Amino acid sequence: ELSAGYLQAVFLQMFGDPVENPMGWDFQKLHHLASSVDYGVTASASSDPIGPKFLRITDIQDGIVHWDSVPYCSASEKEKRGSMLQKGDIVFARTGATTGKSYLIQDCPQGAVFASYLIRVRPNQKIDPVYLSNYFQTDAYWGQIQESSTGTAQAGVNATKLKQLRILTPPLPLQQRFAGVVRRFERLRAQQVEAE
Repeated sequence: ELSAGYLQAVFLQMFGDPVENPMGWDFQKLHHLASSVDYGVTASASSDPIGPKFLRITDIQDGIVHWDSVPYCSASEKEKRGSMLQKGDIVFARTGATTGKSYLIQDCPQGAVFASYLIRVRPNQKIDPVYLSNYFQTDAYWGQIQESSTGTAQAGVNATKLKQLRILTPPLPLQQRFAGVVRRFERLRAQQVEAE
């Protein structure tokens, strides 16, 4: 049985615990590693195909999105352009019980957009999206989210706070090697699920 714990173990083995940073890697703020950090579309979800697919926090369950069941929304051309999802984007829940929970877009329907309760981070060339999305599972990340969402009536993070997150940035080739391990793991896990 392949567990999610396996990837965390590989992460810690390759990069060390980011809280202690035993390998002395650099940290960079997220805004240096992202080409954009944006809010999504404010719209009502509809089961009729009136516009693009409309990804909401509730559509991300157990780290999976079943795009078939994701609703649609009506959005202007400008909104569509500004909120279109692409492979490698990472979306974050910014309010409520799942604040800070993130999801890496591996593939999505053409033209899909995301809802305003999510924040989209589009990584730039300096960081591997798969590495970054796994960093967002670490205690180092969650500690920062807890710090930045305290003191508000409702737990939440905004784009400004997200951009200030400190990200452990080991050399890119090492990040890419880790990403290769993740992809192999996910292929095996998908095969397991099909075999069940």
